Amino acid sequence: MKSTHNRLRVLIATPDGLGGHGGIDRLNDMVADVIAGTPEMDVTIERLVTRGTRGIIFAPLVFVWALVRLWLAAKRHKVDVVHISLSLKGSAYRKIIVARVAKHCGVPYVIHLHGGGFEYFWLTVGTRFRKAIDRMFVESENIVLLGRYWSGIFAGWLPQTAGKLIVLPNATPSPTAENQPSKDGRVRLTFLGELGRRKGTPQLMAALGRLAERADWTATLGGNGDVEGTRICAQRLGIADRTEIPGWLDSETTAQVLRRSDILVLPTFIENLPMTILEAFAYGVPVITTPVAAITEVVDHGRNGLLVPVGDIDALTGALRRLIEDRELRQCLGRAAREDHMRAYEIRGYVDRLVELWRKAARSRDVPCSPKLQQLCLMKNDWSQP
Repeated sequence: MKSTHNRLRVLIATPDGLGGHGGIDRLNDMVADVIAGTPEMDVTIERLVTRGTRGIIFAPLVFVWALVRLWLAAKRHKVDVVHISLSLKGSAYRKIIVARVAKHCGVPYVIHLHGGGFEYFWLTVGTRFRKAIDRMFVESENIVLLGRYWSGIFAGWLPQTAGKLIVLPNATPSPTAENQPSKDGRVRLTFLGELGRRKGTPQLMAALGRLAERADWTATLGGNGDVEGTRICAQRLGIADRTEIPGWLDSETTAQVLRRSDILVLPTFIENLPMTILEAFAYGVPVITTPVAAITEVVDHGRNGLLVPVGDIDALTGALRRLIEDRELRQCLGRAAREDHMRAYEIRGYVDRLVELWRKAARSRDVPCSPKLQQLCLMKNDWSQP
């Protein structure tokens, strides 16, 4: 489908849509805000929700409706490019079909690889779906990667995509308000993400338990997942009186928490490039995290944050104790983090590059629409997984 107009029309395939809980939806919301506030970009985006928030029963219906919307938009010449936000498991199975529909309708698509642990999923998935995933990548116009780490993965596993790879780290807006100093002098520790084993919450709680005798810190652990189990753990460790575990936080509340944070802690096991780290950088908050995937391309140990080995409770406890005690080090790391964000991870420059990529993709093909779209919906698998 060849565009005959200047305004670029983009469908973004995303899990839950506006206000979704995950990092993919949060990033897409930020991108949409920038585009809405910049009319001169001449871009219209619509979210193509592929899973939804109403649970496993309704997820297949949401997905089928997404396919119908894509087909109608292509038939009516109302889409120039599809931006496919890709994670693993159910997301990958759904996006294989979205990509195939776009291909048969002559709509170019861009793959945006978000999912932490995708390399392990890709390696262990069955032969049939491995071939389908490979085809999805090969037939894309570009593959957006969050770090150079992934370039090496693709070079080894799918070298024919070399010319399609674009490294574009995540980005966030600059803060609109200044950080709020601690009223009682205690150091405020923050965790933001899914509470559970994947993000290292048990190790974090164990480390905080080892610091229970200290009275100079408080902690906020915000996110979905094992909220109740984490609260019970805080009670058992005797730190519930200084540990707030509010559950999932929306964007506004997340910003409020970061403005009154002194340290962000994310001892994750499986990751790509967490939005949380870049949001902390924007507020000048130093980070303690693990050297997983693209994190090491952003967090420079001893300059803008601290890195600890995955699963190492002793090292995590030591890093927490070090930053709690050393105010000057916290400030030094935080200044470098804020400078890095302004230089490399601010959302406006990110959107400019993304729009340029979309425009290039939109000019790439002029292919007639296939009449056999109904066959694409026969692929069976679990569409309800994130």
